Amino acid sequence: MKLGKYLSFTKVGLREGLQYRANTLSGIGSTLISLVLFYYVWKAIAASGTLAVPFSTIISYVALARVINNATSANLENWVGDRIRRGTIVNELKKPVSLRSQLYFYEIGRSSFKMVIRGLPALLAGIAFLNVGIPGPADAVVFLASLFLTLNLAIVLSYATSMLVFWTKVGWSLRMMRTMLAGLLSGAMIPLYLVPEGIRQLFYLTPFPWMVDGPISIYQGTAESALRVLGLQVAWIVVLFVLAELLWRKAKKRLTVQGG
Repeated sequence: MKLGKYLSFTKVGLREGLQYRANTLSGIGSTLISLVLFYYVWKAIAASGTLAVPFSTIISYVALARVINNATSANLENWVGDRIRRGTIVNELKKPVSLRSQLYFYEIGRSSFKMVIRGLPALLAGIAFLNVGIPGPADAVVFLASLFLTLNLAIVLSYATSMLVFWTKVGWSLRMMRTMLAGLLSGAMIPLYLVPEGIRQLFYLTPFPWMVDGPISIYQGTAESALRVLGLQVAWIVVLFVLAELLWRKAKKRLTVQGG
């Protein structure tokens, strides 16, 4: 019975993707267009002779980054911010399911839909035209596990930053800051092996590389240890979840003081 309550929120997230078909089609188009743009940008850079890595290797990484980046589209900041501004967040707290569970299962549905609908065409295009190979069965299973953890890592990170909306009252700016950092540090925009070693090691001290660069290394078979990648993804999920829970406890006290 309780599982049914949770899945009802997942259905809402899925339904949003199915209802807004124009947005879905534009999302597919934007993913493919960005893939083409990245192709020509890196081709121009490679033509200048400034790359120490073969163009085929880079474009394969970039194509996979476009695919995996669709698993990081969580946007709980706007969801929370909208309800705080309208004063309806209290209604969400009255439901027989915790706010945490509502947010998680809703975003699982919404983000999973986007990940499959936008990511799959980009992956097929990458395999057909951009030298993106097909992993063996064992690597494919581990990659899918890593992709699921990427989805959860993105959701819990968005959940943690959404808790800050109780203080800022605005969600879009927090989401913009998070997505900007993710784009720069995760490998979604620039392959991390092109970043200078010292700076790259600093990147790896954050959760962002394990959202994109980690799964790519598993797909391409370049990870020193796939289990290490999975373990670090799980570790960051736990760390961010604990942080989010601490912020939520403070936010509830703030709601009690302001709302009685």
